[in-house]
Amino acid sequence: MYKWIIIGGGIHGCTIAVHLLKSGKVEPNELLIVDRYEKPLHKWSMITSKIGMDFLRSPSVHHIDQDPFSLQNYAKDMGGINSFLGRYKRPRLDFFNDHCYELLDSISIQNMWYQAEVHDIRSFNGNWRIYTNQHNFFETNYVVLALGVNEQPAFPDWALPLREKEPDKVKHIFEEEAEVKQEVGDVCIIGGGISAAHLATKLCAITNGKVTLVKRHPFRIHDFDSDPGWLGPKRLAKYNKVSNFTKRRSIINKARLRGSIPRNMFLKLKKCQADHRLEVIDDEVKTASYYDGEIRLSFAKYDSRKFSCIWLATGSQARIPEKQLMDKLIVNENLPCASCGFPIVNKQLEWKKGLYVSGALAELEVGPVAHNISGARKAAVKLAGLA
Repeated sequence: MYKWIIIGGGIHGCTIAVHLLKSGKVEPNELLIVDRYEKPLHKWSMITSKIGMDFLRSPSVHHIDQDPFSLQNYAKDMGGINSFLGRYKRPRLDFFNDHCYELLDSISIQNMWYQAEVHDIRSFNGNWRIYTNQHNFFETNYVVLALGVNEQPAFPDWALPLREKEPDKVKHIFEEEAEVKQEVGDVCIIGGGISAAHLATKLCAITNGKVTLVKRHPFRIHDFDSDPGWLGPKRLAKYNKVSNFTKRRSIINKARLRGSIPRNMFLKLKKCQADHRLEVIDDEVKTASYYDGEIRLSFAKYDSRKFSCIWLATGSQARIPEKQLMDKLIVNENLPCASCGFPIVNKQLEWKKGLYVSGALAELEVGPVAHNISGARKAAVKLAGLA
């Protein structure tokens, strides 16, 4: 029997765990984190390493610890040089990760970690039971669903037949087994956002052939992926007065600056272009075919091109995460959802008594930043206050 069980050990799950424990209201033996991977932050580490991220997009005050200045203080203690970038003090990735892992070690997170797939979640006598693929269950007073969207990569329709024939030639950055390596021929990246930009600069540095970045729109240059006003009352006060969840979904979609990159990444890409290592095409793929070891893409405006490998940086599917598990939970517990399929929760992120959400599942309440590290901190503060 546990007091709290967190399902998901990524940035959101770990942030919530840290806040619950540091609140002093939850003891280590009262908390369990259930995650499909062996170690915390697995998906975060895998994707950021794969695309060659050097600095985070978020500022230094966004991290998994309670104290907003914890990361800056860590830099002082470690004598970190060049640990932050620019006016917002964006942290260097390896430095950010070191801070995370040292913090998680300090709370002995390995003693609260259980590696398993969650197959079912059911209310039982006022508590909750979590059933896993290990043919067992855990009982708890409170459940937090801290599920990420990166387990459900989005594939363009034209890419699906190619993947069936040559899965090693058409890869998505979210896939576990997809490895970024030096390619023999020319490489194409599909996507116009920050992940595509990072991957393009990495491939330009390691591959012998030409790298082509294909995106449907000109570069969109923004410091962050939504206006910073969404972090506080400047924009949320008006948003919170909107009771219609279809309108809330529309506001979120418009507020997210999808396919955008910060200026420093734009300048890196321009340098790669100037060095003739990168070609950038603003166009849309119409058809794709595979012949004699190469992939041919035809475009709406440009002539068709041949590539040895296609990398998809096309994000995640626009649906509720862990859909099979969530659909079962929604039906069994008669949980309220908006027309978009996402949870309708209260101000405390409670979906049903004792059942809480974070990340994408909380976005109709938290707003456009729900997915981000700042969204994890917002959820963690609320839940620690309830503990």
